[in-house]
Amino acid sequence: MPNLWITIPDSSLSDEQTKRDKSIKIAQFARACSIFRTKRVYIYHDALSQFEKDDLDLLKTILRYLDTPQYLRKILFPMMHQLQYAGILHPIKAPHHRVLEDIKKAKAGDVRTGVIVKVKGQLFVEVGLGSLVPFAGEGLEGKRVNVKLTSSYPNLKAIQATDEDILDYWGYEVKEVPSLSKLLASVEKTAIIITSRKGRYFKNIETGLAEHTKNVQNILVVFGAPKHGVHEILAKEGASVRPYEYVVNMFPNQGTETVRLEEAVLGTLAILNSTLYS
Repeated sequence: MPNLWITIPDSSLSDEQTKRDKSIKIAQFARACSIFRTKRVYIYHDALSQFEKDDLDLLKTILRYLDTPQYLRKILFPMMHQLQYAGILHPIKAPHHRVLEDIKKAKAGDVRTGVIVKVKGQLFVEVGLGSLVPFAGEGLEGKRVNVKLTSSYPNLKAIQATDEDILDYWGYEVKEVPSLSKLLASVEKTAIIITSRKGRYFKNIETGLAEHTKNVQNILVVFGAPKHGVHEILAKEGASVRPYEYVVNMFPNQGTETVRLEEAVLGTLAILNSTLYS
């Protein structure tokens, strides 16, 4: 199955007034991405919108925080103002969010997300087992890493996990890019779906899109900003939607004047999930 990626603007929070509301909105993004197995979230710069300078850091920090297993959060996210409202945000509970477990129950072949720790010159990983596990690999202290246990208790050891070792959905990564047009020009073997009220009705391109995605490695779904659509954002960058085959209206006959960005992400991914993975 192709990897599912989305891209949203750094102005995504511009229609929210308080940090609390912004935090809740980011959690809605995180939940939608995780429900539909999104593997990458790109954040592109929106040159048309005005927004608070801290919004981008808030967006990146909370997205990454919510994707992080709870047993690693205190290590990777020290006290910071961006997480003021983290306690009220709904957890993701994706497969890589393993609970703290009795180390005696750990067995060879288990895959967990961990953080590299150095003790007396030796590398270990914290993987939520109540004790550090020796790590047979390389990496900087404090680096997040997916590991596979190669032996059972009491002789636990871990190596870095490969893509073949990870059979479940294992969360998303967050990447920042300088512009939308540069991102679209750089991706290869990727079906690009641009969401727009000016696009064709999804029903009219559904069959062709489903067939096309059988021959690509990735699907990238592009969302506009709260106050500007993808057409306008690309035009500001000196580009256009014209080269792209799939410019799609996902909500024909909508009963509201606008569809909010968090609603667009959830609704669009739900429709694509039904079409592409049924």
